[in-house]
Amino acid sequence: MKTFFAIGLVLLSNFLFAQREDLHAHYTYNLMAVNPAYAGLENQLSVTLLHRSQWAVFPGAPRLQTASVHAPFGRNVGLGFSFVREQIGPEQNIAIKGDYSFTIRSEEKVKIVFGLKAALNMLYINLIDLELDDPDDPSFLNNKQSILLPNFGVGIIAYTKDYYLGFSIPDLIVHNYLNNTIYSSSHLWISSKHYYFIGGAVLPLSHKLIFKPSGYFRFSHSEQENKFMDIEAEIGMMAEYNSSFHGGLSVRTENKIAAFLGLKILPDLDLGYSFDLFYFNKLQKYNGGSHELVLKYDLYIKQRKKPIPCPTFQLQYH
Repeated sequence: MKTFFAIGLVLLSNFLFAQREDLHAHYTYNLMAVNPAYAGLENQLSVTLLHRSQWAVFPGAPRLQTASVHAPFGRNVGLGFSFVREQIGPEQNIAIKGDYSFTIRSEEKVKIVFGLKAALNMLYINLIDLELDDPDDPSFLNNKQSILLPNFGVGIIAYTKDYYLGFSIPDLIVHNYLNNTIYSSSHLWISSKHYYFIGGAVLPLSHKLIFKPSGYFRFSHSEQENKFMDIEAEIGMMAEYNSSFHGGLSVRTENKIAAFLGLKILPDLDLGYSFDLFYFNKLQKYNGGSHELVLKYDLYIKQRKKPIPCPTFQLQYH
């Protein structure tokens, strides 16, 4: 029990000073989660629901639910909205986000899109119901609840019909949830900020089989001595068959591997499942792996002149 509680405190203390955008296994279903420039780039109304259970056998392990919708408005503008709820032990974070994208090069073969994100975040920590050795410990007698705190993000994406590249800073402001204040909004290299480079491509192998590699780099300033920055990277490999089924693997630098499958269960409805786990990790014996389920609905929007869609992993790319 003490081991579980100690690990939980590490997770909680890391979250109190910054909101970290967790790139889940199905992040390519909606790149808007980390880059606001993606809003509307699928050229259709897209609704995505996702549930993620991390460290399945660990008490109080992270649980994530997201609901997002985005669509194009004309040839150059896209709008999106997201609701995010994350539970980690006694702590619950809720975020409401709005995204805006504008295509600044709409007539060229290489499209360039700029995006802005605005968000409201609230953290609630239920300390009263914790099982403690000392139930009268004054540090745990009152719950901690933050007020709504704002945040903003920026991003840019360049894409053609065959590939995309993007850079983003989803959270420009770092919050200190312990006292409901903004910790920093000016120092670009503060360790809590995360910077993303992301990309992918579409490589047709035959009329029915398409190979879709992708990857990302997430980096931040390192707090360790003699180390300038922390870098996390992922390489993903996916194959799509007959526009109705896809599957693949991804590997991350933090000793993490994920397998995912997707199926078009209706003409406009996709279902995806993934399982990932750590390997060669000290917490492996406590880790029962992570499960993720995603449901995505797409509604075609008729336009007078259809733009080129961004080539993500979506089955609708044809």
